[in-house]
Amino acid sequence: MLEELQAPRSSLLLNIRTLLPSLNEQEQKVGQYVLEHPAEVIHLAVSDMAQRCGVSDATVFRFSKKVGTEGYQNFKIMLAQELASSTATPYATLGREDSLATAVQKVIAADMKALEDTLSVLDLAALEKAVDALLAARRVDIYGSGGAAVAALELQYKLMRVGVRAVVHTDSEMQVISATLLTSADAAIAISHSGESPDILHALDVAKEAGAKTIAITNHLASPIAKAVDINLSTSAQSALAHGYPLGARVAQVGLIDALHACMSLKRRDEAERNLQRIASALYHHPG
Repeated sequence: MLEELQAPRSSLLLNIRTLLPSLNEQEQKVGQYVLEHPAEVIHLAVSDMAQRCGVSDATVFRFSKKVGTEGYQNFKIMLAQELASSTATPYATLGREDSLATAVQKVIAADMKALEDTLSVLDLAALEKAVDALLAARRVDIYGSGGAAVAALELQYKLMRVGVRAVVHTDSEMQVISATLLTSADAAIAISHSGESPDILHALDVAKEAGAKTIAITNHLASPIAKAVDINLSTSAQSALAHGYPLGARVAQVGLIDALHACMSLKRRDEAERNLQRIASALYHHPG
């Protein structure tokens, strides 16, 4: 169904952002420096790069290998090629001296970039598997807390509109309690930007032990939650925090949920249309 869409484009900067949490502390310093100063890095010798990051030359070489290049020189070549394209624009960060107009421009630009980057890394095969699993589920548990709770509620709303019964659980104890009651006929889907929430990871483990299909929406492919589930769907928003939550993260999550909903509606077109008509009729005739 999804084969007509363009395959994901490889991107070195997106790959670094995705892998960053799984790297060791020293390698993370290199990765963060690259994300913040990509244009500068292409002109630095390995010793200069190591000095700026406060790490050893060997750490820079290991980092280059871990992000999928053959070595530091090859890393710089690939980075330079990417910077020459229009897709490598870095995320802007909010500054104390930003005017209202500048802040608004940076936030909207980050939202747009998060959607573009998410589309570029989206695994279409995984998306279709998630669509099929959700449509086949007798019931769907949705786990999300903190900033992800908004996206979890949006997912519940979209699933209900295509006839899939879904319940959101934002409390860690209720997530586990509900997960124990799932069966092989059910599915559990977690939303976590970092992919590292121990409470959500525990609930997913319980759901899997109960026989349910497990799905996650995360920003980091190498995170514990992404590795633990049957199907992982990756967003690609920035990782740096802005006022407590990464710019573009929630927009990327909701954009991915919209894509899920669209694909589910296509596969269940007749039922989805009937549901919409029944919902519209019930709401229209409501005495309130």
